[in-house]
Amino acid sequence: MTELQWRRQWKPDLSVCPWKPLPVTKVDSNTSSSRFLVKSKFSSDVYEFLITDMVHFWYEKLGGLALKRRVTELNPSIEAPMSKVLDQISQNLESPGKETQLSVSTSEDEAELKIESLLAGMPFLYSFKADRAPETMTRDHLTVPLMAMVGELYRQRQELSKLLAAKDRQIEDYKAQGARVSRKYLETAPFDEVAFQSSMITSKGFEEEIKTFGEKAFTSSGQELYREITTKRAWLLSSPIKDEGMDGLESVNEHKGAPSIESWGNRLPPSIANKHQSSPSKSANSPVKSPQKSPGSGASSADSTPVKYGDAPALGHPKVFAINTAAQAGYGGFLIKSTA
Repeated sequence: MTELQWRRQWKPDLSVCPWKPLPVTKVDSNTSSSRFLVKSKFSSDVYEFLITDMVHFWYEKLGGLALKRRVTELNPSIEAPMSKVLDQISQNLESPGKETQLSVSTSEDEAELKIESLLAGMPFLYSFKADRAPETMTRDHLTVPLMAMVGELYRQRQELSKLLAAKDRQIEDYKAQGARVSRKYLETAPFDEVAFQSSMITSKGFEEEIKTFGEKAFTSSGQELYREITTKRAWLLSSPIKDEGMDGLESVNEHKGAPSIESWGNRLPPSIANKHQSSPSKSANSPVKSPQKSPGSGASSADSTPVKYGDAPALGHPKVFAINTAAQAGYGGFLIKSTA
């Protein structure tokens, strides 16, 4: 299976969802921080929610009757499908409007995020009640992805430095041939990587970036890089069978009602399989060819070849085809074999 095939089949989980700064309106007086990062994943009847103040991590997964009970307790006058309610909660969390207020209260072991908004013009309330997250979630959802992001951005900067150096050589070649810029202000000095790094560290923007608590790490471009890194990591950790020979088998199985020869053969019990393997080979004129080989001669054996049910010939055919119900061997379905 190739990575592209895996991506088409894989269902992303919470680890792939990027972090986002939480625009908190009000923070409990006992809460030590006013800056939070959150990530969440919503489906039709369940959600996962993770929040951190960069010191503690709290996590909640809720769905089914427990979710319905909480929504009903907070909004007794609102009746709506749970999927619509979850859409409302997700929108309030990820893209809060002017009428949405978010308040957070935390302790060492739990955190509560309260949402106050409007649903169809009526007040709507909801509360995430997250417990202390396992330490492995800290590693998998923030520490490792952030380190990978730093490493990838450093690699990209090196590639850009090489590209700029190549551009400078190209410009020098143009100048050597007499080319000149049409406007003086368009001319640039050759790129110096060491000088560039020093100027970045001493610039005012460097200090301003430190003051932002690293929130720009999860702007739109940062979120996309986080998503790509965590998806690639999931692919590498999944240990898929990277056998290109499987591609043909998968393409056959994609056609409904057309099982592959290998899939039918694997359903035969050893006693029957051995019996078929030892049967004499058919004439070379037989229209049915078998991938199995006779252990003695290496010739193909038509007796062990299953034929599609829809391909059975008419009763007047000179060969007699017997339908062998697999119920005798404890299997569902039918096998059709050619008998001399």
